[in-house]
Amino acid sequence: MKKFLSVALVAAMSLSLVACGGSSSGETEAAAETEAAAAAEGDGAAEAEETEAAAAEGETKGRIAYIIGNLGDKSFNDSGEVGMNTLRAEGWDVRTVETGGSEDADKFEDYILDVLDQGYEYIVGSSTYMEIMARLAEEYPDVKFVGFDENWSDDQLPDNMTCIFYAQNEGSYLVGMLAAAMSETGVVGVDVGVENPVINDFATGYIDGVQAWNAANGTDVKVVKAACGSWTDPATMKSLVLDQIRNNNADVFFQVAGGSGDGLFEACVEQGKWAIGVDSDQYASYIDSENPEKADVILTSMLKEVGNSMVALFHRIEEGDDTMWGHTIQLGLADDSVGYVDNEFYQANVPEEVRTAIEEAKEAIAAGEIDVKSYFDFASEEEFNTYVSEAG
Repeated sequence: MKKFLSVALVAAMSLSLVACGGSSSGETEAAAETEAAAAAEGDGAAEAEETEAAAAEGETKGRIAYIIGNLGDKSFNDSGEVGMNTLRAEGWDVRTVETGGSEDADKFEDYILDVLDQGYEYIVGSSTYMEIMARLAEEYPDVKFVGFDENWSDDQLPDNMTCIFYAQNEGSYLVGMLAAAMSETGVVGVDVGVENPVINDFATGYIDGVQAWNAANGTDVKVVKAACGSWTDPATMKSLVLDQIRNNNADVFFQVAGGSGDGLFEACVEQGKWAIGVDSDQYASYIDSENPEKADVILTSMLKEVGNSMVALFHRIEEGDDTMWGHTIQLGLADDSVGYVDNEFYQANVPEEVRTAIEEAKEAIAAGEIDVKSYFDFASEEEFNTYVSEAG
């Protein structure tokens, strides 16, 4: 079992930044099609222009390049963009670079080299770009690199690079409890985009939460899992969910699939099933969209506060704290960096006793009284697969 070192994040994590890919478009500073990003299309766009003007005059706090696949996922990437808009408003020169999906992987390094050539001092990218950034960090020792949603050990990280890793298993545990409580058929689903260690950590925590609910309530809710193989294939995701409804009688679904998750919501709308979103408040994202009916099946969303973590990290940098370089920062419920959406829709549709049990579990996890299972605790992939199989 691989052990990882961590550094505590000394920064306040405000929940006020709750977040709300698509097409490949190179570089953009437009915000995503989410509640928070909608504001960026107006005020945020103006702020971006102001920071660009300030950059020309050398007045910014620093220059950040945010490297992602695509905005518009109403999820992970958009959550990070909300944080970038906050940093723009605070005086940082931020450029968001959309690289496209895996089909454009041969261009990823070129995008990063472009912003390096343009003098950006901080390169921020998700786990997709970790190996490229680690290699370039050796070649550009005066530039700082930030990888997020990845759990590298300190000996893997160059001295000018840090990782932000989220305890997605903790937030997933809570929505696993919810799924088990709300299921009428005794079968719930967890459906993912592309399987990798981080995504498997979501599934691990979710299954653990389902089983914790079973143990506390004498139920026997099963979990079925599937992967559509893409972050941008809602049609395949919809087909997988429909199969789980027909063949497994599943009735509550947790999507961890980026843009592909839209297909899960569509299937739930058609079949009258409950869904759970991921990373951002996806109820809020859909309620004011062209398809508001999808909001009506989203009980809650498991939150990964990417934007919050970015703001907190750059506040540390601004204060002169350099202790994060060469280390991985691990953030969970205790840091308000993962969680779930507790909005009016959730309160109206989830019984009070269930909400109370979930909130009590949240507090217990944050206090270290509940140790949630993690994918990174398994000795092998085979052991994880056995865990998933036995849950079904």
